[in-house]
Amino acid sequence: MKILIVFGAIILLAGGLVVGMGAAGDVKDKIVEYFSDDPDRPPGAQGEFDEADYIRRREEFIALLQGVDPTKPFDPTSRVRAADEMERQEAYLKKNSETLSRHELDAATAVWTELGPNPIPNGQTQSVVSAVSGRVSAIEIDPADPNKVYVGTAQGGVFRSLDGGATWVPIFDRAQSLAIGALNLDPVNGWLWVGTGEANGSGDSFAGVGLYRVENVNTTATLVGPINPIRNYNNAGGTAVSGGFFSGRSISKILRVPSSPGTLFVGIAGGVIGIGGSPPLGNLVPPLGMRGMARLSNVTGPPSGITGTRIAVSTVDTGLGLCGFDLPCTVNRNVNDIALDPQDPSGDKMIVWLNGTSTANDGGIYRSTNAMAATPTFTQTLRTTSTSTSNGRGELRAYARVASTVLYAASGEPSTGGSLCNSASSAGALRRSDDGGATWSSQLAGGGGFCAGQCFYNIGFDIVAGATTATDKLLLGGNVRSTNCAKLEGTSLDGGATVFANTDVGLHADTHVIKVAASDSNVVYRGDDGGIWKSADGGLTWASLNNTTFRATQFQSIAVHPTDANFTLGGTQDNGTEKMTAGPTWTNSRGGDGGFALIDQNATNTTNVTAYHTFFNQTNSQIGYERSTDAGVTWDFSALCSNGISCSDATNFYAPMVLGPGSPNPIYFGSDRLYRSPTTGTGNVVVSQAPLVAGVPISSIAISPVDDNYRIVGNNNGALWFTTTGSSTLTSLDPVGGGSVIPDFFVARMAFDPINKNTVYISLGNYGNGTGPTQSHVWKVANLNTTPIITAANGTGANVLPDVPVNAFAVDPLDPTKLYAGTDIGVYASLDGGANWLPMGTGLPRVAVFDMAITAAPRVLRIATHGRGMWETGLLSNANVSISGRVAAPDGRGLRNAAVVMTASNGSVRSATTSSFGFYNFDQVPVNDTYGVRVNSRLYRFSPRSVAVNAAVDNFDFLGLE
Repeated sequence: MKILIVFGAIILLAGGLVVGMGAAGDVKDKIVEYFSDDPDRPPGAQGEFDEADYIRRREEFIALLQGVDPTKPFDPTSRVRAADEMERQEAYLKKNSETLSRHELDAATAVWTELGPNPIPNGQTQSVVSAVSGRVSAIEIDPADPNKVYVGTAQGGVFRSLDGGATWVPIFDRAQSLAIGALNLDPVNGWLWVGTGEANGSGDSFAGVGLYRVENVNTTATLVGPINPIRNYNNAGGTAVSGGFFSGRSISKILRVPSSPGTLFVGIAGGVIGIGGSPPLGNLVPPLGMRGMARLSNVTGPPSGITGTRIAVSTVDTGLGLCGFDLPCTVNRNVNDIALDPQDPSGDKMIVWLNGTSTANDGGIYRSTNAMAATPTFTQTLRTTSTSTSNGRGELRAYARVASTVLYAASGEPSTGGSLCNSASSAGALRRSDDGGATWSSQLAGGGGFCAGQCFYNIGFDIVAGATTATDKLLLGGNVRSTNCAKLEGTSLDGGATVFANTDVGLHADTHVIKVAASDSNVVYRGDDGGIWKSADGGLTWASLNNTTFRATQFQSIAVHPTDANFTLGGTQDNGTEKMTAGPTWTNSRGGDGGFALIDQNATNTTNVTAYHTFFNQTNSQIGYERSTDAGVTWDFSALCSNGISCSDATNFYAPMVLGPGSPNPIYFGSDRLYRSPTTGTGNVVVSQAPLVAGVPISSIAISPVDDNYRIVGNNNGALWFTTTGSSTLTSLDPVGGGSVIPDFFVARMAFDPINKNTVYISLGNYGNGTGPTQSHVWKVANLNTTPIITAANGTGANVLPDVPVNAFAVDPLDPTKLYAGTDIGVYASLDGGANWLPMGTGLPRVAVFDMAITAAPRVLRIATHGRGMWETGLLSNANVSISGRVAAPDGRGLRNAAVVMTASNGSVRSATTSSFGFYNFDQVPVNDTYGVRVNSRLYRFSPRSVAVNAAVDNFDFLGLE
């Protein structure tokens, strides 16, 4: 399940433009029966609930995790600059490795290990259980070989298979954005064009950084890019300004012109990025690129020589004052799809789907016969019956017939009913043109209602041309199958004239892309919220390709067991709450849309484990959490809108919850007030003002691990509240508004010093905060019980956290000077309490980190990424101690000049030479590691020894053997 970006009566067009026209009112007020097959169905909401409100709340919360605050202006180039800064820091560490301190070298060279899931074996699929992964957004197939397939994911990059999906290789991990919107293969040159930024219109569709050209795609897969040509705009006063074509946007389509290999047409849609999704109209461009369509030239050369031209598909004045930004006036609308006439290699004949609004009447299908001209002209050939941006999306498919070109359009228009659906309120329509897009049929009965209420998100569509249009084979996918007309997957053999046969067995909900192989129409690939699928019989039956080599799960959270590092829980987007055990082995522990997860830290085994997790939360529907007392085998949802938790609170889509110290651990849960349960959720009591801030949910909670009375909470608007006495009246730490020390941004994570309960760290989840001393993304609060002292902990000089959201944070429980920050572009570490930061480790893709935790034994840092599953790496050394002793001959005399060699678990070797009396010493030895020590001597033999170092080791002696 995904979401339209809706804020009450204001529609936030994906990518930044707010249109306050009330166009989504009918959507917001619509109450729909939730489908029993939908993996997002809330177990606490029986029968009906407000799906539009569900959609809105999910988008609002995920947007905040991406650094989007609708109340703040933003700069969409912030993420690009942050990635550039991280790359510079990594290059510096690599170049100067010989001069780094031991701890800096440990941080820079730590190796990240991927844990999966690959795959989730028991996925939330239709009728039968299938293996699933994360969301797939784009598919491209080699036109001559159906076994060569390329798959783009929502936040996991691009995967390549040369054997029909039996094995996959990630080929895009070092790109600056792993969110994929479109793919286009150039088989002649061996290039894959990749459009970054997912264009599905969901709340967690990350914006991209432009285009990449992947050269030698089937071998070395060399990345060229990002490509984001600069264009000049005219602002309202006529002043020339510059900005990138794709800045802050996503790419919905890439088309190569057959007769002009140096030309690309690119569709530009919305995307979520930046600090604030609703900038003032006067700040729309630049640096935020305008949505619509661009034509790029010289694309076969170096990126510096690639130029672009904005193509004016529509020039209808929306009345929003946008015309002053771009002369002549061009509408700032999503271009969802583009099709070239296959019988015109010149590229002049073009069909475009423009996502419009009912008030502007500019949405629908446009046709051009001179698209390659300097100033192309377009004619609107179909004005859709869409009532809002939620159902204004459409996709096009074309094929050549002798007399003319045939096109089909699948859209989110309200259905007029037909043999499949008698409800005019259900969305999803199918149309056909037999004259190259000049005219269009009325809605074809077979496609009525195929995407229900999620057409902005769920359209997957492809065709196989028949002998006549009456024998065309159509493959169409939408939402879940139910009585309200929506179908997960369907096939029509009569051009959509009659009912589509459901062929959805084993498939996951939320279809995004269907692709038929050009060289073999029996081979079809399909992408959805559960990953990648394949049919070998033209779409009649499907097999999961989510195997051990495909890894794209979008985690929201992570929880670790107190003694068994293999036991881990984590909530995922549209794939439930997952459980990892030894192997690692993954299972789906609970269905739905997984949120936060917790494991009681008093567990002594892996069977009698008390655990908790949240679904999404929705006012007047469900607020709370579920509990399991058998390690996630079964779950009880009695704490949803009950046991003391009010269902009328304001709440985030994913409401935060944490554990406090005790046996059992008390549970803290945040809506717009703080709840506490000392009894594993059987009773919850409000322990704060109710509400803390009217209408503003709590975004983060922290409880001291050594004193349950020390509590701090943060709100979406940056408000902070605390107590050191356990009082139910919390004290304001840093009031919102003028005079506040910490910027008033979304409070992403907070963590107490595990030893000093009067110190707490606060991280902010935003862009646009800068990197100066007063613009930190991490803040340290000391003296919490007296007069709190707030200082920035963003680093200094070159060793700073870039301007990027910090959505995950951890403090080493054995050495609180070691801090770890999970950002939108990877992980940073500080060795000195936040005075300096450096990128941590090698091998981790440029993926958003949403949560992190430290396991006790072995001590590792484990992270939950929103697109590439879970990863882990060893912790940094916590302290330096010494190992010392004496080397003696068999008769006990000290042996001089003997070589003592010490080897750490990571293979690093140090040596020392004994003194005149046989003594040796190793200083600056990191603790929490096991070392092998041996003596080399030409005179005597010595047995090697090993020692586990947790503190200084004295008298570690060696006696020679006769």
